[in-house]
Amino acid sequence: MPQGPGTLSQPNWRTAINDREFESAAEYNKAREDLQAAERAIAFGAETLATSSDIEKQASALVQKIREYDRDHTYGRAFDEQGRATGKRSVGQHFLGNVDLINGTWLMNVAKRMPKGAHLHIHFNSCLPAKFLIQQARDIEAMYIRSTLPLTNTSNMAHSRISFMVMTPHEATHVRSADGTERHVPLGNVFDEDYIPNTWMSYKQFQEQFEFVDEHNHVLKDTPGAELWLERKMQISEEEAHATYQTGRGIWEKFNHRTQMMKGLFAYESAFRNYTRACVEDFVKDNIQYAEIRPNFMSTNSLKTDDGKSSIGNEGILKIIDEELKNTMDKLKREGKYFGGMKVIYCTPRSFKKEQVETALDECIDLKLKYPDLLCGFDLVGHEEMGNELRHFIPEFLAFRQKCKAQDLDIPFLFHCGETLDVGGKADGNLFDAILLKSKRIGHGYALARHPLLMEIFKEKKIAIESCPISNEVLGLTPVMAGHNLPILLANDVPCTVNSDNATFYRSSLSHDFYQVMIGSESMNLLGWKQLAKWSLEHSCMSPKEMEGVTAEWETQWHDFCHWIVDEYGPKLENWEPAPGRH
Repeated sequence: MPQGPGTLSQPNWRTAINDREFESAAEYNKAREDLQAAERAIAFGAETLATSSDIEKQASALVQKIREYDRDHTYGRAFDEQGRATGKRSVGQHFLGNVDLINGTWLMNVAKRMPKGAHLHIHFNSCLPAKFLIQQARDIEAMYIRSTLPLTNTSNMAHSRISFMVMTPHEATHVRSADGTERHVPLGNVFDEDYIPNTWMSYKQFQEQFEFVDEHNHVLKDTPGAELWLERKMQISEEEAHATYQTGRGIWEKFNHRTQMMKGLFAYESAFRNYTRACVEDFVKDNIQYAEIRPNFMSTNSLKTDDGKSSIGNEGILKIIDEELKNTMDKLKREGKYFGGMKVIYCTPRSFKKEQVETALDECIDLKLKYPDLLCGFDLVGHEEMGNELRHFIPEFLAFRQKCKAQDLDIPFLFHCGETLDVGGKADGNLFDAILLKSKRIGHGYALARHPLLMEIFKEKKIAIESCPISNEVLGLTPVMAGHNLPILLANDVPCTVNSDNATFYRSSLSHDFYQVMIGSESMNLLGWKQLAKWSLEHSCMSPKEMEGVTAEWETQWHDFCHWIVDEYGPKLENWEPAPGRH
């Protein structure tokens, strides 16, 4: 890769800024060009540009033109010359408000077709559109639903927190106290005024009785209406994320409501199996060649059988993923489609106590021994500013390293780290621990851009960043994509990858995140996309043999992709020029 700013060696930038008086505008302009050329020579993507083929250069020029075409044909001026709001959306505004426009753009069509390499940061319970798991629950007799408020008026419908659970009728109607005794609690009806919050109701009955008039005066009723209402409730709105009253912790609370709502829909066998298959197929649909998923593993996180009578533990969960992955890859191969594989990152909450994390680390080793080609790393998940710091678990992490070494196991740390604006605070300190613990990658790394020394270390040690642009915007780290830290990290040549994090809640996909990266910085182009995809493969947990095969396939698909851009958009844009001026 090109040298970073800390290791400049080109002489021309020194010549350009040498102490002297310029004798003419021409001499000044020459010095200015030299200074710009010096920066371009060490910039992100310089090597990719230098080695690019003619077809890549043609395709890249067209993508720049496509970006301008969308600006002229899809977006408008958010404010007129007097500063008055026009009611139109401009490119780069909040993703949650722009997503419907984005889906109709030419650039989004290109992003969908792009071979993306490896998807390295995606939470397994929030990969697919919300409606998938909601529809899976439709006919499950043992599914129950509850609410924090009676669903008897518009306000309660909006502010209630919903959760699901597959269980037996006995479990649904009995509560166990701390001393182990049980007391009977009858089933409730969330549509009754006297409903006792958080009592369970049969989900079948809920569907049959559901009726609601939404803000557009549309009547939602029965199963289709209930599912649509639940789907909307699962998704975070622009108002929730970006209202003037919203705070970082406030939007995290909204986010956690969604994860709790999703949990019970995900936690029974048939849904989990169907979801695993659909997830792999969705990766292929989004032109992802390989993925590393993050399921949560904890002692209380078992799957239920569909009748609610039995539970499946963590080893059983991994066995199901392994079975369904192999079955789906066989199916894809028969259909002539390519997918290079998927691995699992063992995740457990950072809010856990030390002994719980120690147990999780030991189980991670046990599962690695049983599924050596499937399990690939360890992570702690949850809001960094509210959970334990990495240094809280240093003795446990060091013991884990020793146990892995003794058994000749490679289980890298892939920590969520630096997902904060609190530079100098406790969450920010996780970046230092990630380095000392020899992490292979870190999730988010948003605070890294404010640590010049740490950026140099990340480059030298080849620690990659799993950047999640849309998630960072929604969860309050930046108001819009133009303010994201990714261009800063790339300008400093820190290896980065693009990821979707929790796509379910944002109505997004990995294609959307690549779209946002492109429109977020004028310096980003098709060859920048290429470098990000290459880094995702290079910094994955694939074995050398696996990486060789997946990379070869990706290179073939990339070549075909560039030809497709030229064939598809060359004729359409041959005589088009952007309108004068910028929005």
